[in-house]
Amino acid sequence: MTDIWRDDAPGERRAAVVENGKIVEIHIQRDALWALSECGAGRIDRKTPSGAYVVADDGSELLLRSKTKEPEGAHVPFAVTREAISEPGRIKPPEILLRDSAHDQPLIGKDALWDARLASLGQSTINASIAEGFDVAIAGQSVVGDVTISFQRTKAGLVFDIDGIGDAFAINRIAATEIARLLRLYQVGAMVMIDFVSMESKAQRTQIAEAFDAASLAEARPFERTAINGYGMMQVVRARPRPSVLDHLFGTRIAALSDETQAYWLLRAVAQSSGFGARTVTTRPEVATLLQSERWAAWRAAAVRLAGADMVVVADEKAAGYGHVHVAQS
Repeated sequence: MTDIWRDDAPGERRAAVVENGKIVEIHIQRDALWALSECGAGRIDRKTPSGAYVVADDGSELLLRSKTKEPEGAHVPFAVTREAISEPGRIKPPEILLRDSAHDQPLIGKDALWDARLASLGQSTINASIAEGFDVAIAGQSVVGDVTISFQRTKAGLVFDIDGIGDAFAINRIAATEIARLLRLYQVGAMVMIDFVSMESKAQRTQIAEAFDAASLAEARPFERTAINGYGMMQVVRARPRPSVLDHLFGTRIAALSDETQAYWLLRAVAQSSGFGARTVTTRPEVATLLQSERWAAWRAAAVRLAGADMVVVADEKAAGYGHVHVAQS
């Protein structure tokens, strides 16, 4: 039995595909970012030999990877073909195609895009928390019996390392199935590098690769992979039109929650809090600045409306974790 769990909060929409009570896919859309297929307009800021950079009406920069006859400074309509991708140390801007301004094309907003995305996942949608699905992502490690699968984002892609005690073939077979599960769970695209425990037998290496293929049949996203070489390395490549869950959580950091993630999660905590009196949000200065910024005003207002109480943000350099929400009278 498959269900879709919807877990929306101010500024951040979450959903999960749930099969037989277990979360098998997590999807995230953040309202601060341009969404795939979203339409907008902007000004051509500067042209390049192969395309142009466009500054949208909201001030964000987007990349056009095709030539255009429009001059610099021209105002143009566009549609997003790839969302912004955060990687360790950098952010790849959203990519776009120019729309035909000669025809009256309807603008597609974030609400409609999210509803369409959920509809494509399944028919049955219920409201439920999916917070537990982030535990392994934050830990950067999954343990299956005596096998430990560790993973970390790099600029080149997501890297998996496998450790275990005993027979290399048995360890790798468990790891291949678990890695396929994690790639689906967190919707990982682009390059993935898997460092299996080394095996001398080519026949065994082939069987492990085929085990990965079989475990990957559970989801529809196509992929390409290499064979496992003599050192145990295998590369997997998928399209990446959107950030993975890991990209959303960590942003430009390697294994620490980004300031944006911390801010979204604090707003979520405010919106879901109960009790009486103002909600006091205590967090690090960088996160506090985000929460108090003009761009986040609408999401602050939404959190206050859902909580039924005002919100006060306190910056504290010594705040533990990503901060906390205090309710005056719970």
